Amino acid sequence: MTLLDLPVRPLTPLLEMHLGAGIRAAQRLHGGDISDTFRLDTTRGPFVLKTSPQKAGGRLPDGFYAAEAHGLGLLRAAPLVTPDVIAHGSGPAGQPYLLLSWLPPGEDTPAAQDALGRGLAALHARPAPGFGGLPDNYFASLAQRNPSAAGAAEFFWSARLEPLLTRERLHLTPRDRSGFDTLRDRLPDLIPPEPPALVHGDLWHGNVHYTPRGPALIDPAVGFSHREVDVAALRLFGGVPRRVFQAYHEAYPLADGWEARVPLWNLYPLLAHLLLFGEGYLGRTREALQAALDPR
Repeated sequence: MTLLDLPVRPLTPLLEMHLGAGIRAAQRLHGGDISDTFRLDTTRGPFVLKTSPQKAGGRLPDGFYAAEAHGLGLLRAAPLVTPDVIAHGSGPAGQPYLLLSWLPPGEDTPAAQDALGRGLAALHARPAPGFGGLPDNYFASLAQRNPSAAGAAEFFWSARLEPLLTRERLHLTPRDRSGFDTLRDRLPDLIPPEPPALVHGDLWHGNVHYTPRGPALIDPAVGFSHREVDVAALRLFGGVPRRVFQAYHEAYPLADGWEARVPLWNLYPLLAHLLLFGEGYLGRTREALQAALDPR
């Protein structure tokens, strides 16, 4: 072990018990604002550990990794790859952990991009019991409620936008808030009627991985919502080729005007980023709000 691997040390006996194998080395992986993520090289091969020692003792939201494990379990019904959940819990001094199978990297080929579009369409085409109704979980480190709702517009407002708009530190002006009031009243007319779908909930390109077994989804914030939530998220920070959307649309055609609604759905992750990372996201949030109110 090196100094880089110190967060793994207190958990090592517990992890080796779960794995039935010895840990030979731990390599820190890039990415993630909440967890420290490691590749564990063991006598049974590689695994992934997510932990957050700097938030041990209950400062990481209660049930955070349990909620992620639950979301990964739901997504396993899709014809897309997800990591297997080996174990999760708390180690010494309350240090939380989530132990996952290792997904080896694959190539981002046109065929893999087509498979991502088709696989996501197949996930969304599976019947869901209603809008909302899942256990509450998290979007990044923010609590995310999943109450049952009568429709997509009610769920998107009451379970996604409104809880963030009531938070402090959003840097919103009275004019901004007036715009959101207008949006609330117009939402039923802006969102096309569709059946509910299981959505990943945080599907920016960083949560898509290509593996030899096919495209993989990680770090979910699942919900029963409108399927355009995921399609829009793939456009939030770029990095997703056009052919992914073409493959999706061929497999499960999107309603007319879906591209004009991308800013509407992305108001939720933009508000979350505004809350978590500060007013650097204020300009994009205002642009998305204006575009949502005036789709073209």
